[in-house]
Amino acid sequence: MIIEFLQPDASFLDGVTVLLRAGYYAASLGTAGLVMFGAGFGHRLNAAEKRLLPRWIVAGAVLALLLSVAAMALRVLVLTAGADLFDPTVWTAVMRSRIGDAFVLRVAGLMLVMAYALLWRAGPFIAVVGAVAVIASYAAMGHSMLYRPRQEIAALVLVHLSVVAFWVGSLLPLALVAQRREQASAAELITDWSHVALGAMALVVASGALLIWYLSPRLDLITGSWWGYGLIAKLALVAGLMGFAAWHNLRLTPALTRGEAGADDALARSIKLEIIVVLAVFWAVAEMVSVHPIDIGHRIQG
Repeated sequence: MIIEFLQPDASFLDGVTVLLRAGYYAASLGTAGLVMFGAGFGHRLNAAEKRLLPRWIVAGAVLALLLSVAAMALRVLVLTAGADLFDPTVWTAVMRSRIGDAFVLRVAGLMLVMAYALLWRAGPFIAVVGAVAVIASYAAMGHSMLYRPRQEIAALVLVHLSVVAFWVGSLLPLALVAQRREQASAAELITDWSHVALGAMALVVASGALLIWYLSPRLDLITGSWWGYGLIAKLALVAGLMGFAAWHNLRLTPALTRGEAGADDALARSIKLEIIVVLAVFWAVAEMVSVHPIDIGHRIQG
């Protein structure tokens, strides 16, 4: 949105599209991550936490669906210059494009993740399949389909977003776990999650670095493009997230393990602040996706 309004031919509708894009990124990937957290750590939640997790997954999926539909409708409105939201020709063209393919895949995935809330043994497995479909939808459009080698870039996107989804989706239940009365069990779960997350973070960094390499044929021109400005903002925010992770691992989680007074509230507050930074990261990514890498003036829709 900021990048859009910094350009001489700024469009209000395109700016709003960036915000909607950031919203459904956060909602859909966060929901997929909740499913992944449930698959890996759900059995270690207490009864109250286990009741909340399916509700969060359904609420996140519904929010992501609403934002995705709104973003598609706004895209049609942009393509018709605000003249006709219900133009069947434009809707047909959009739905037959890669954007439409990704939309259908994401919607199908979001419908499947809600199976986590079913009182059915296969529900969590179906939800995991849905989470994979949601993540895969982001490799079916955007920059991953515009640059070669496409297969390698798509694979990197899948790896990168899978880890991001797991990390982001875990934050809300971890903030709840941190405030358990049984601090020892909370600290044990959070410590075990941190061990997995630290290894996963290495995949995020490696896959992200390779994606930058593939998508930036002239690394020296990053500071001369709108995409590069979005990338710099994203990297600064990600550095902040790494700072949160270090603070949690080195100070707050050990304090929770030792049973220090107020450690539970301090860790929960810090995780909630981390969630705010995560939302800012999704905004930065939405800004990046609205323009071509190393091309100041040319927009794409992703």
